[in-house]
Amino acid sequence: MKRSVSFVILLLAVGLCSCRTVPISSRRQLLLSSDAEEQQLGATAYAEYKKEYPVSRNRVQVDALNRVGQAIQKVAQRDDYKWEFTVLESETANAFCLPGGKVAVYSGIFQFIDNDAELATVVSHEVAHALARHGGERMSWAAMQQLGSLGLKNAGAGPIAEAVYGYGTQLGVMLPFSRKHENEADAIGLILMAKAGYHPAAAISFWKKFGGDRAPSLIEQWVSTHPGGPERVAKLHELQPQAMEVYNQAPVKYGLGKKLK
Repeated sequence: MKRSVSFVILLLAVGLCSCRTVPISSRRQLLLSSDAEEQQLGATAYAEYKKEYPVSRNRVQVDALNRVGQAIQKVAQRDDYKWEFTVLESETANAFCLPGGKVAVYSGIFQFIDNDAELATVVSHEVAHALARHGGERMSWAAMQQLGSLGLKNAGAGPIAEAVYGYGTQLGVMLPFSRKHENEADAIGLILMAKAGYHPAAAISFWKKFGGDRAPSLIEQWVSTHPGGPERVAKLHELQPQAMEVYNQAPVKYGLGKKLK
């Protein structure tokens, strides 16, 4: 009993001593890894991605990403990042930004992108994940989940209790937490693109195309790491007034920018 009580105290101490405030959203988060460690992991993973996928030679897409990426980079306020922007050849409709500003956009996502501002929606969303250090936060919570499982074993819990704990924390904590990250990246990304001079309304037009109109079922919502299309668009509508205030103050306004189709 004493051992399990000591473990809980240790768990709480780790959580209380490892908090940080997310830029723009001001949410408090748990981080057990350092920024430098995350950036090193990001650089290593980025090099592996570029080995796995060929770099695109599509000048329209490459020039657009460099143009938009540099605009987002200027307002991200992370001069310590070693920024890179790469279009990777793949039919996958996806993009990512690893810690340290390593941004990759798969060519497959350009089928949903009509102009610079919609590309800025994608880039700023992914950059927001990096600025908020969502990857490090997920690793930290996964470590806490493992510590909790170890605590159950130390307390003498059986395999059934451990299984219930595992499923319960995954469905009740980890998956909803991932959805929180997506919503936060949407909100932060909308402010970033507005600061960079891209019209916030482009975020709505992009996500309507990319996310679809079908609302997910309750089961799908429960087990999904991403919010459904209609839910996401509705929240972006709510954020438009705040984003427009930021956009109106931007020193340079690109509006929707160049057309890509």
